[in-house]
Amino acid sequence: MNNYMTSQESFTMFPTTEPSFYNFRTKENKPFTASQIYDAVFKSAFHAMFYADKEGHILRFNQKFCKLFEYSVTEMKDMERNQLLEIHDKPFIDFINERSDKGLAIAEITGIKKSGKRFPCRISSVIYNSDYGNKRILNTLVDISDDLSARWDIGG
Repeated sequence: MNNYMTSQESFTMFPTTEPSFYNFRTKENKPFTASQIYDAVFKSAFHAMFYADKEGHILRFNQKFCKLFEYSVTEMKDMERNQLLEIHDKPFIDFINERSDKGLAIAEITGIKKSGKRFPCRISSVIYNSDYGNKRILNTLVDISDDLSARWDIGG
């Protein structure tokens, strides 16, 4: 059994009789809220993740996000999306348009490290409503520099 802690309560994931992720219940037999589900994914992620509001302001990020861009947690708290991603590039603009249309999107875009070095990354993003009715965006980023190097090495 997996145990997770949130700021609101302790809960253990166990399924009800219906085979659906959304039917997992807390120890108190209450259904998980959207925030609890996303929080569990966020905390256990292998990749860089951040939450943003509908304007693109970074609201929360994990340690892997700081490591990817080479900023400390303190420095990252003051960062804006345009300081970390090439938001004027066509792939980023297309990505934002697709996410707006479909509610989710995946793209290859350009990230910007603290040093100013640009690097290719893959982003996946989903729009959802928080438990308080606010539109939120959960994003996952992966540095794909090594993937692209491997493609060139094998003639791709």
